[in-house]
Amino acid sequence: MLSTQSAKPDCGPRVIVIGNYKGGSGKSTIAMHVIVALLKAGMRVASFDLDVQQQTLTRYIDNRREWGRRHGLPLELPRHVAIGAPSLDLAGVKEPDHIRLFTDCLGGLQNDHDFIIIDTPGSQSHLSLVAHGMADTLVTPINDSFLDLDVLVAVGAASATDAAPSQYARAVAAALEGRRAVCGRATDWIVLRNRMVQAPSWNHDRITDVLDMVAPELGFRIAPGITERLVFREFFPFGLTAFDQLEESVMGANPSMAHLMARIEMRELISEICLPPPEAPMRGAPVAPEPEQIEEPLSVSYGS
Repeated sequence: MLSTQSAKPDCGPRVIVIGNYKGGSGKSTIAMHVIVALLKAGMRVASFDLDVQQQTLTRYIDNRREWGRRHGLPLELPRHVAIGAPSLDLAGVKEPDHIRLFTDCLGGLQNDHDFIIIDTPGSQSHLSLVAHGMADTLVTPINDSFLDLDVLVAVGAASATDAAPSQYARAVAAALEGRRAVCGRATDWIVLRNRMVQAPSWNHDRITDVLDMVAPELGFRIAPGITERLVFREFFPFGLTAFDQLEESVMGANPSMAHLMARIEMRELISEICLPPPEAPMRGAPVAPEPEQIEEPLSVSYGS
């Protein structure tokens, strides 16, 4: 596992994109855990929510800020930027406006942060494609099912050797090739199996076989999986993660074995991404300013 010092970027912030064209794969949960792990390791972290309609990561961070305020908890927060209106009414706001806002804000945060975490929408868009092309590390969580595996390869009744890259895999290939052409830098693409069942099954073994077969061709590596656990859903209303100190006064119950196992699995993911491990929850940890809810194309503030 890398130390905090060795994991710090030495030439600008390291950009980590959480991407998948399919909704419900756990992107925002993974993004939040990566953000909090880095903050607890003492890193300067900025985050972007590019899902202009759903804004799940933005609500997660808002919940964390409010929970900390209510209970006097020094919960770590990133410098967060939400691209797009917080409502579904996007009339008059074009995608090029969102792209311009994103790239402008990204440029404004380059010199003051060690890591930039970008949560992308669960659908195809040019904004998402631009973000993928900026990734030093791309993390793609997929639920452990053939339905979700289809986002990478078109798997049918025939042999897995006949599986062809699906739309998302082709989009990633285009974005990563464009990145190499522009700056000559490669992207570390990691596929994370999410919501895995604990008991061995034919489904698990078959998906393992397919991923092992297509990984070299598509250019990704496979991270240790995250087990299906109710606690991950319980964290969201409080804005908490498996890395936070969970006390009876906070969530109404002492941390359970499920909380402990969730923390262990997320630590393994952090290690796989080659990020500094989170330290124990800090008292008096810094609290970031209010998030930037960018709704109008020309109203961008970089104030702290």
